[in-house]
Amino acid sequence: MDNLTHTLAGVLVGETLARTTSPSPSGLSQPQRRNLLVTLMAVGSNVPDLDFLSSAISGDKLEYLLEHRGHTHTVIGAFLAAALLYLVCEAWCRWRHWPLMTRDRWHVAAAALLALLLHITMDFANNYGVHPFWPVDNRWLYGDTIFIWEPLLWTAAAPLIFILRTTLARVLVGALLAAALAACFGSGLVPIGFAVLATGLALAMLGIARRTKPVTALLAGIALWLSITATFALSRNAAETQVRRFVSEALPQMTVLDYVLTPFPANPVCWDVMLPMTDADRYVIRRGTWSLWPQVLPAARCPGHELLSNVTAPMTRVVGNDSPAVIWHGEVVMRRTELPALAVRDCDAAALMHFARVPWALRRENTWIVGDLRYDREPALGFAEIELKKDAAHCSSPLPPWLPPRGDLLGE
Repeated sequence: MDNLTHTLAGVLVGETLARTTSPSPSGLSQPQRRNLLVTLMAVGSNVPDLDFLSSAISGDKLEYLLEHRGHTHTVIGAFLAAALLYLVCEAWCRWRHWPLMTRDRWHVAAAALLALLLHITMDFANNYGVHPFWPVDNRWLYGDTIFIWEPLLWTAAAPLIFILRTTLARVLVGALLAAALAACFGSGLVPIGFAVLATGLALAMLGIARRTKPVTALLAGIALWLSITATFALSRNAAETQVRRFVSEALPQMTVLDYVLTPFPANPVCWDVMLPMTDADRYVIRRGTWSLWPQVLPAARCPGHELLSNVTAPMTRVVGNDSPAVIWHGEVVMRRTELPALAVRDCDAAALMHFARVPWALRRENTWIVGDLRYDREPALGFAEIELKKDAAHCSSPLPPWLPPRGDLLGE
């Protein structure tokens, strides 16, 4: 998820913890305790993303792909980072002469760990993936449920406008909510009906916050957040069921390696679908837009689907098979042995395969371009596409422990 969403979730949960747990009679005052828990949850909900620093310093794109959502996004990493956050809070309280008692310490420790685990869980929800159980299980795990930025989730945080302690904080949350609703109406990516729904949810949450106790409003916000996530999860399962049925009927000769689905923002009906497949000697990726409810919103009318066609990957036109439920933007067709051969002779290609879930390769002049179709959004090289160096012996990044998502293609 994006960091603003992580922050809103942390603040929402932090305020709830501060108001639903009992303080120590001789410990922190309620304002001190509230400030500490809310700040801790907001900061802790972003700490795992500090893994970008090494690649930001080196400027190495491949290092970013391999290290982002790396060790800081694991259960072990969460416990270590939580211990560090706890020590920082302990030092802060001593510096401020705040009386941190045993019960307060337990609450601070629990909040620190919760913030980090919440971050990992939220990141699991989208199609980038995490591997939380390293080193026991080094596979990437994908939720394929929530778009990287989901404005509907922001509406669940609307009660904070009336609950946060400072005027500046309330104004910032209000500005973020207004920006999310403006994006729903003005970006062209959200159907007008869902933009109206987002507005209605935001107004309803503001009404609840205005007319009920803060704890009630906060719990309502968390309930809405979970309900939105559950709605997308159920829609994702339904969409995959429909896609599987289509493949069995229209492409019975193909073996599907993965069903990669991503919802459009604020829209649980329209899904970006990628199908990496093989047959006897070919590796094929088919990409399209799938509508879960074509009678109401056909795939051809899903906002934003046209942005998925102008890409770097060598897409060719798919003949036939379009319907109200699906429009195909194209397919990549390669020899089944090409990517495994590249991974054997080029260490950067091998390293990328430890990240790429929908890998592709394109011969260009005297070199190769390799990438991941999940993040191919433009004709130029994007953040998940690299040009292989002519010196195949040069490795720009160390090999990570994560298992290649397409080990089934590599023969692993």
